[in-house]
Amino acid sequence: MKEHKRPIHKSLILGSAVFVAFLCFLLSIQAYLTYSKSLYKRYDDKLSNILNYVTGQIDMDDLYQCTITGQKSEKYDNLQQLLNGMVDDFKLFYLYSLFVRNDSMYNICSATNNEERARGEEDMKLLEPTDAYELSEIKKFENAIKRDEISFFEEDSDWGAAYTACKPYVTSLGVHFGVICADISIVELHKTVNNYVLYNVVLALCLGMLFVLILIVWLRHNVTGPILALEKSASNFAERSRGKISPDELIFDAPEIHTNNEVESLSRAISQMSQDMRTYVQGLLEAEALARSAQEQAEDMTHLAFTDALTHVNSKAAYDKMKESLQQQIDQGTASFAFVMIDVNNLKDVNDHYGHDCGDKYIFGSCHIFCNIYKQSPIYRIGGDEFIVLLQNNNYNNRNKLLKTMETEFQKTREDKSRHPWERYSVAYGMSEYKKGDSVDDVFKRADESMYRKKMEIKGTQKSNS
Repeated sequence: MKEHKRPIHKSLILGSAVFVAFLCFLLSIQAYLTYSKSLYKRYDDKLSNILNYVTGQIDMDDLYQCTITGQKSEKYDNLQQLLNGMVDDFKLFYLYSLFVRNDSMYNICSATNNEERARGEEDMKLLEPTDAYELSEIKKFENAIKRDEISFFEEDSDWGAAYTACKPYVTSLGVHFGVICADISIVELHKTVNNYVLYNVVLALCLGMLFVLILIVWLRHNVTGPILALEKSASNFAERSRGKISPDELIFDAPEIHTNNEVESLSRAISQMSQDMRTYVQGLLEAEALARSAQEQAEDMTHLAFTDALTHVNSKAAYDKMKESLQQQIDQGTASFAFVMIDVNNLKDVNDHYGHDCGDKYIFGSCHIFCNIYKQSPIYRIGGDEFIVLLQNNNYNNRNKLLKTMETEFQKTREDKSRHPWERYSVAYGMSEYKKGDSVDDVFKRADESMYRKKMEIKGTQKSNS
């Protein structure tokens, strides 16, 4: 009679070899994905922090004028010194800023590191062109300039391969005129990832080979011993796998066994263990995703509640929140602020004669003017045509000058006959400063009264002119 049963020691050896190979494959992929993602995340955070810090030190309007005229300013020289210091302090490959025109790249301000200065190299000149990049690489920088956030990409140039973070230069009027970039060597990055993956693969191979060798030795002595050892190894595998993030890491490919003895029982136990672990981890991932989604929705709702939909300045709810903070400063004796109350004139006339769409444009255009003037101060829309500006620090010190500037700007638009009626903006305003013993409402009330007197003055002027 022909024997069809497979010898148990061959089945165990074959199953062990397949398992080790599959485990090494999974570990290598998981190690590469996990570590490279973590490493890129660290580099993204590092480069983002550097770029955000640098752009926070730049007067964008001044740098824009330097780029347009080709003439360096004092602030440009300070920026050059800042970049030169940071490229060495943070061990960057390069730190530079540029703009793209007609598929060509031109320098705005680029760092020179200590090693380059030791060789006698000088800082690149303002508007100096460079041909170190292919057209495909230039397009990456051109696209980064147009974006409103930091871009990350790998790029090749005559100076070598690099991982690059780019943040656009944007003036106070929203003009994108260039980009500042920070590079790290992509060679070192890939080398770090590859070494980590290689270490994990070698370790997995060594452990796998040791497991197979021990199993073979046990099978040569008896059958029951290897089965018990395999069952113990499966239990250890379950313990090591608990807490893994990806369900793919929790798969144990058990061989097909139908022996009606301890081996078949062990096969069923392993298969059930693998299924339970996948189900458990999948449930954790789904719960985490739900929690993250709920948090994001809560943050979006908070942002909407504190932002005015039409003008994008702060809302009435944000103003109420700000009042609490100011009152705390008053209670602590550290308050120093002023309110500028602004009321948009003639809104009803614009709505009645030209429609509410033009009325919205009239409100938005008026808001745009005083937002540019008080760009360092929070502005709140507290009514349909009423706004209030909180002045502190520099804007508080320059409050009278800024108020005069606002009066001049609105007078220009109001008297410009070439504009549409809904573009000839007019506002009434009043300012009040905090005095010892005041509450927040006291300061608000005085600003409102001052604004009302200004409104009556404007109406009187308009009647006399008519």
